[in-house]
Amino acid sequence: MKQYHDLIKRVLMTGDVQFKDRTETYVLGISSAESVYDMRKGFPLLTTKNVPPRLPFEEGSWKLRGEHTVRGLFDRDIHIWDANAFDYHLKQKGLKDRFPKHTPKWDAEFRGFTERLASGEIDGELGPVYGYQWRHWGKIRKVLGHAAGTEWVPESLVVEERDQLKSLLRNIRERPGDAYHILSAWNVGELEDMALAPCPFWHQFTVWGDNLDLTMGQRSCDLYLGVPFNVAQDARLLHMVAKETGLNPRKFYHNTFNTHIYLGVGERGEFLADEKNLSELRRRLSEVKDRSEYMAVREWYLGEVPAERKGAQRKDHIPFVLEQLSYEPQALPTLEVADVPLLEAIERPALEVTNVIGYTPHKWDSKAAMAA
Repeated sequence: MKQYHDLIKRVLMTGDVQFKDRTETYVLGISSAESVYDMRKGFPLLTTKNVPPRLPFEEGSWKLRGEHTVRGLFDRDIHIWDANAFDYHLKQKGLKDRFPKHTPKWDAEFRGFTERLASGEIDGELGPVYGYQWRHWGKIRKVLGHAAGTEWVPESLVVEERDQLKSLLRNIRERPGDAYHILSAWNVGELEDMALAPCPFWHQFTVWGDNLDLTMGQRSCDLYLGVPFNVAQDARLLHMVAKETGLNPRKFYHNTFNTHIYLGVGERGEFLADEKNLSELRRRLSEVKDRSEYMAVREWYLGEVPAERKGAQRKDHIPFVLEQLSYEPQALPTLEVADVPLLEAIERPALEVTNVIGYTPHKWDSKAAMAA
């Protein structure tokens, strides 16, 4: 995964500091980049930290089923969307000001919310997010006024659903040379109704002979936590669509926009907003000659940066990124896809239909906190 490490280094050395209003967190980022992963060289599951494949794979199947609550993930012990459902709940109830983010008060209320999820009292509504758009895109059709017997039916608007996934699979089989093999989650008319606007918003498949490529556009990229999930998830999607359409999965082009590393909350996040501190970090990084020296940079950073406040621990990803760079990438695993129709496969446990072979990641204390 040299491509991924190169992207981390690029952000560290050239990125700008920005305050994210939604997460109330500082980031270091760049506007755009492209990483290319060749499936013929192995399945791109990150090896410099452990990424349990079940997590991105189950989320991928959840999207493909077109679900709009966290229930389908929660019941499979996947909790990466719980906080987004809670934030959506607070917004819908007008309670966001009562429970500020990154505080013990928010944490306590969130624990109560997850208890209600566990009891089945609620399903964790998210609105028309991601896969819901893939399977239930709403098309508004105008029905003109017309006579029905002796009655006059006035003009009206009718909403019809479009299943983009079924159309995609059919079109790849029937018209492989088209440039219309697209899944779009960016429904402008419904963005305000979503718990979170889609980060991966554009998936375009291209057929070249017997080969299938996938180009994905992602509007916002959490480089440490999110991007390894996104790469694994959509590389799996490429494999599954290729299997379904009788093609060979070839290349995954990952176009990342607003590509960033989280710096943390409050004073912790502001540390690298100081040009003097950012320049010193970059000076030390420029002198690294061996992977192990990233740990020395990490120790310097931790000795200089303010402590993270209670309720915001592990939301600064710089120490995690630096430690990850100190590990040598391992050989990539391979992916086996069961001979099961895609629409049936996404209903089954993810590892039952997509099996990773030969995954030997470095295992260390890599659990950073996600900014919700």
